[in-house]
Amino acid sequence: MIEFSPPAVNEDDIAAVVRTLRSGWLTSGRECEQLEADLAEYLQVPHAVALNSCTAAMETAFAYLDLPAGARVGVPTWTFAASALAPARLGAQPVLLDVDADTLNLSPEALDHALDAGLDALVLVHVAGNAVDPIVRKMAGEAGVPVVEDAAHALPTTDDRGLVAGQGSVAACFSFYATKNVAGGEGGALTTEDPELATFARSYRLHGLTRETWRRFRDGDDTPHDVIMAGIKANLPDPLAALARAQLGRIAELQAGRRAAVDRYRANLASVPAVTCIPPERDPGSADHLMIVVLPEGTDRRAVTAAMESAGVRTGVHFPPLHHLSWFEDHAEIAPGGTPVADALAPRVLSLPLHPLLAEAEVDTVCQALAEALD
Repeated sequence: MIEFSPPAVNEDDIAAVVRTLRSGWLTSGRECEQLEADLAEYLQVPHAVALNSCTAAMETAFAYLDLPAGARVGVPTWTFAASALAPARLGAQPVLLDVDADTLNLSPEALDHALDAGLDALVLVHVAGNAVDPIVRKMAGEAGVPVVEDAAHALPTTDDRGLVAGQGSVAACFSFYATKNVAGGEGGALTTEDPELATFARSYRLHGLTRETWRRFRDGDDTPHDVIMAGIKANLPDPLAALARAQLGRIAELQAGRRAAVDRYRANLASVPAVTCIPPERDPGSADHLMIVVLPEGTDRRAVTAAMESAGVRTGVHFPPLHHLSWFEDHAEIAPGGTPVADALAPRVLSLPLHPLLAEAEVDTVCQALAEALD
């Protein structure tokens, strides 16, 4: 079976985790601090704060914004639920926007309509590791709308700013989930240029405490701590931080494996009739997180995925639009202009296996299985 996205764990990754297990310290500590330093250095951003998920990072960014109840937060409908649930849990009203057909990222035209109707904040999602069009950030900036970047797919994505790291936005929020380009099993991080947000995040991620356990232990200071806000429990344990650190240390190698697989996919799929790639031309700055294709109009996708499964190939769907999901049908608002692009593409997208260990012969097998399933 060609799996969709198995972890690319090597002996150095295992040794890093074992070292932490033998250290006598399992919760957030030295490894967590070092991961933050390593990530900030790699991304060339002043502040990185590790959390236990990208979702927690996004919720932290929105807690810092302190939007009023009912604030209208624009979210592209083509994303994972967490992109909209993070602000919604803090009382915001998700406003779902349509996407661009070539990238599945937020459409500038859709944003233009939404800005006219009024937005208090905006979530930008770099789908599959392809950066959002810079014009979208410019439009939000000119309208005075703060932007939180969902960069769960976007390590190491580059755009006009260099490596995506929250430059000019409130923050960029990354994921170290098991299938991500830097995999810690679970985990995430918030990166920002704002020192006040970084300070806020370090307290908010641990119940609003003024000092974390590791700092009290390390500094030998037994001064009683205080609670200064109603925070959440979202700190990252050291074993997961150690795994993420080890993977970040070889991100160039991991990315090269992904890029090689993507290039071979694109070469092979050029001969499969009526199948197009997202985006149509490979973005040189992409993190190559997902290999998304659009099936011919009218294709029975469930029949295709069943046939590919029978041929030994696992696939995925990224994503069902949020407005097709029950909770969002009841609690979210559709932005002016509707979601015609997302609705048209929703039954046609398919994600093919992609990970750093994918061999050329496996890519060939996947493409052959797809072609045969379509026939």
